[in-house]
Amino acid sequence: MVTREGSGESRDLVAFRDDLAREADDLGTPLPSTTLDRLTIHYRLLREWSERMNLTGLRTRKAILDRHFVEPLVAARFMEGEGTLLDLGSGNGFPAVPLAILHPGTSLVLVEASEKKSTFLWIVLREVGLKAAQVVTLRACRRADLNRYLPVRWLTFRALKIDDALAGPGRDLLEPGGRMMAFVSSAEADRLAATPPAGLRQIAAHPLPKSPGDVVALFAPESDTTSSPDRVAT
Repeated sequence: MVTREGSGESRDLVAFRDDLAREADDLGTPLPSTTLDRLTIHYRLLREWSERMNLTGLRTRKAILDRHFVEPLVAARFMEGEGTLLDLGSGNGFPAVPLAILHPGTSLVLVEASEKKSTFLWIVLREVGLKAAQVVTLRACRRADLNRYLPVRWLTFRALKIDDALAGPGRDLLEPGGRMMAFVSSAEADRLAATPPAGLRQIAAHPLPKSPGDVVALFAPESDTTSSPDRVAT
């Protein structure tokens, strides 16, 4: 719970929580108080730990809100059912941790090469109450490096060159009905649509309203015939 009196830090957290609630309402996805509290904890930890290590280049409350929290609010509408979310290059925990908070029933696996950032991620998971989630400290160079965790319901990454990490022999990336959600530039989405990871095809690229030029590109298994390339969830 965020208090409304006290230090400048407390006032910043209150303002962030209020702004987040307003953005969620504007998107037509109002959030319960407990969810707002958990997301605000992630924001607080990002601010605190960014003073000692490089977790984000964003410095203002609004910039962090728009990039790291509004984007998952938009993308969470594309998640249906329950299953495992595998996030590559997790770094500061976005978008995967907010997605897991927003979509109960998600079993979260964060893959991060840096031991320092992995430590940060473990602390985030503990404090936001994602008890079933795990952090895997691993530099995934080829698809086979991820075999232990595949296939999954959802695969996510943000602004990450994943060509090598998802290439080569290995298990299917997605289970039937699964989705890969790539948080990338529209140009990168076009490139991935032309040369997708083996076994996948792009079905949509949905603009991220607070990040001009960026989209969340959705990919489905090639065998999934229920999703047309023009279908976008709303």
